[in-house]
Amino acid sequence: MELIWFELSIVLFAALVGYLFSRSIRQPVSIGLIIVGIAIGPSVFSLVDYADVSILAQIGGIILLFLVGLESNFREIYTRKAFQVALAGVAVPFVAGYLTALAFGLDSVSSLFIAAAISATSIGITAAVLKELGKINSETAKLIIGAAVIDDILGLIVLSVVASVPGGLQVAGVALTVIKALVFVIVAILVGDKLLSRLVDFFDYHVIGVHSPKTTFMLAMGLAFAYSFIAEYIGLSAIVGAFLAGVSLARSRNVKLFYAGTEYLEAIFTSIFFVSLGIIVSLSDALAVWPFIIALTVVAALSKIIGCGYVAKRLGFSSGDAKIVGVGMMPRGEVALIIGLYGITLGVITNSVYSAIVFMAFLTTIATPFMLNILYGRERNSLRAQRQTSLPYRNEKKAVSLAAKK
Repeated sequence: MELIWFELSIVLFAALVGYLFSRSIRQPVSIGLIIVGIAIGPSVFSLVDYADVSILAQIGGIILLFLVGLESNFREIYTRKAFQVALAGVAVPFVAGYLTALAFGLDSVSSLFIAAAISATSIGITAAVLKELGKINSETAKLIIGAAVIDDILGLIVLSVVASVPGGLQVAGVALTVIKALVFVIVAILVGDKLLSRLVDFFDYHVIGVHSPKTTFMLAMGLAFAYSFIAEYIGLSAIVGAFLAGVSLARSRNVKLFYAGTEYLEAIFTSIFFVSLGIIVSLSDALAVWPFIIALTVVAALSKIIGCGYVAKRLGFSSGDAKIVGVGMMPRGEVALIIGLYGITLGVITNSVYSAIVFMAFLTTIATPFMLNILYGRERNSLRAQRQTSLPYRNEKKAVSLAAKK
């Protein structure tokens, strides 16, 4: 048991190093955390076993998305635009991934699992980067987050269909899974938005009888984990449930309290979440299938950027914002790993193919913060250039105005 406490101390000290490293190179913190995760994992020093910190890492993902949900307005997130981007973000990578796997000699069933794995976006990575860059309430961020959540539901549908292929497609089972997911999301959004915040506030001021920040915060976190349980029970990612819980509580009069309390938890658990993404990477497994990893990663990245970016451009976003949407939808994470593990369980993909999925998820995850930072930097430079260009015109206009007065 004492080994777990040692490993936890290593993870947190490593996270501290990751924070300092990220600041020194002026990159999002998630990059430094993933890099130190590789260093303390089995690929380098082998100080920490992923199995020992996996639960804490999952809690970190739940807390991160609950926090993002608290900052969100579901009416601005769940839109037709988000659905269109999500649809392109699943369809284009699925087709591209399937064809790539076939080109490398995999059979059709294995290729379907590869295609399913690269079709699902990981909302946690992008949400953390957008939050750190102060862009979480921008129009592009709202579109990305809404599309990523819908993407997860569509990914569930794809997994249900693909998982049925080896034993014969079970239409009824697929339909039931999809219906359960849709009902949960609709109820969580509509009922939660109208009732949950009011019930929490009523509990705070009437059941307890006096405003009790600690007790109310405990209730909010209990709801976050309850939503996560329901989401995972019906086949969705637990972090989607946490996000929906945050959205449902966003209109509570105690939302600032929830946000402040969750931020302290985020500092610990979300750091563990990102470090764990590095720990899970196995460099030795990756070397055995590196050509496939490179091809799969390039296809996974470009298919999201082109598919989602093209739709965003058609929806009226600028070229720069369309690229941000495409890159924001690029990272793969827990859903891709779950699909890969499911394929191993069914015996339709090998360990080396699973390693390729893991490394693809890692590379797209670590590339996203870099690329978003660059794209937002270009956006800032463009705005600065526009201001400088308009300044002589303003000065000239002011001079003409003064001359006219004389």
